[in-house]
Amino acid sequence: MPRPRLLELQLTVLVDDYSGKTRLLAEHGLSIHVKAVYDNGETYRLLFDTGQTGEVLLRNAQGLKILLEDIDAVVLSHRHYDHSGGLSQILDKIKAKPLVAHPDVVKPSYSSREGFMRFNLALTSTQWEKIITSLEPVLSRKPLELAPDIWFLGEIPRTSDNSYATRGFYTQEAGEVVPDKLLDDTGIAIKLQDTAIVIAGCSHSGIVNIAQQAKQLTGAQQIAIIGGLHTGQATDQELETIAKELASLNTTEVHAGHCTGLRGEIALQNQWKQSMHRIHSGYTAIFKLQEREK
Repeated sequence: MPRPRLLELQLTVLVDDYSGKTRLLAEHGLSIHVKAVYDNGETYRLLFDTGQTGEVLLRNAQGLKILLEDIDAVVLSHRHYDHSGGLSQILDKIKAKPLVAHPDVVKPSYSSREGFMRFNLALTSTQWEKIITSLEPVLSRKPLELAPDIWFLGEIPRTSDNSYATRGFYTQEAGEVVPDKLLDDTGIAIKLQDTAIVIAGCSHSGIVNIAQQAKQLTGAQQIAIIGGLHTGQATDQELETIAKELASLNTTEVHAGHCTGLRGEIALQNQWKQSMHRIHSGYTAIFKLQEREK
């Protein structure tokens, strides 16, 4: 049988820090519903991240008439609470579905801000035990093609500086608290013709590195990005470098929110003008196959 061809991709933000001019809810977190339609009539649905509490995800999904029961798999961008916290609250709707993530998704995660150490930023052992009794964990450091032209990006090679996105984070190894490289931070790449649509959660790996991984894996000529870029604490020089490096990868549009931060959004706006969009709960981006003239 011929390989199905992707015709249309619909990305709907179920959770973001901002609710926009909608009647939906917002919280510090991110969740994106992915709907891919193929030329053989098949539809593939993903839930990328689950927000912080689960309550906002459930309420917004209901308001947007998105049935979580219909999803084919859940993908976690990384282990932090604002991306994984809602998972244990929606298990009754997604029982027995695959949960795709990096193996480090089970590691502890801490942070230090202004001298105060914060613990339990990630899934607790109790939450994880509850999750694995309902879902099928698929933990991989390597990329996985989940459906035709839809890839879990796996562990991201870090050739471009991402230190701005890992400052202040710690984990525990061999009985010691050490800086956390957040190697579990990853994303999804979806190829539609010449474009790789990159879905990022928090981009602790560096959004440039995530985009590079997506471009290399898919062989796409250009990039479109949606999600959180974790540029809120980046310096002006770092923001300028990020924008230039993304532009050099032939990034044509950016749909950013969550942890991107106001200064990051301004830098992206300066680089991409009308092709930079601020996402919010209920925000939808649609990509369609464009038939070339013969």
